Amino acid sequence: MQVTGWWEVWAISDGKPAPGLMRVIGRAGPAVLLLMLLGACAVGGRHTPDSNLERNFLQHQSQFEALLADLQADGRIKMMGIGELRYADGPLSTQIGLANVERLGLPKERWIRYQKQLQDLGIVMAFQGSGGVALKVDSESLLNGDSSKGYEYTEVPPEHLKRSLDGYRLSQNDRDISGNYSVAKQIKGHWYIYLDVTR
Repeated sequence: MQVTGWWEVWAISDGKPAPGLMRVIGRAGPAVLLLMLLGACAVGGRHTPDSNLERNFLQHQSQFEALLADLQADGRIKMMGIGELRYADGPLSTQIGLANVERLGLPKERWIRYQKQLQDLGIVMAFQGSGGVALKVDSESLLNGDSSKGYEYTEVPPEHLKRSLDGYRLSQNDRDISGNYSVAKQIKGHWYIYLDVTR
């Protein structure tokens, strides 16, 4: 098979990659590996910038405070995302419908309000525990080094405070008791931006 043009590198001939593809992989492979190694420790730049999160918070502070008050008023909400809920000591329910929400004991009007609050504020998941409330904006993925970023409300200041999380590079000094990395930047009062890296 004779293939010409820019797409030649993607052509498959006799079930084997075309020679052009092998040349591209051979030349680009070391560069890609080097970029992956250089970026392995710099996880902060793979998320929503601090300035965007701060601006969103300051422009919608009253809505953040309202969501916080709603979550704290019902301590049975352990985790809540768009269409997901862990209520009381029950299991995580995904793609939950209104009938299931009510069966768990959460009035559907409140569920609808919570879902709108999450969407309006750009939050993908809310967690509540004894230490405070975390509102995740960026979820963990292979592309961001299994790290997450979002807002945190806590009356006890986080241990590892930074001026910026944007260029954060992993440091042994920032490990928590479970071996993961957790850093934060204060926004205002008891509100922080957090960056967690699972290892």
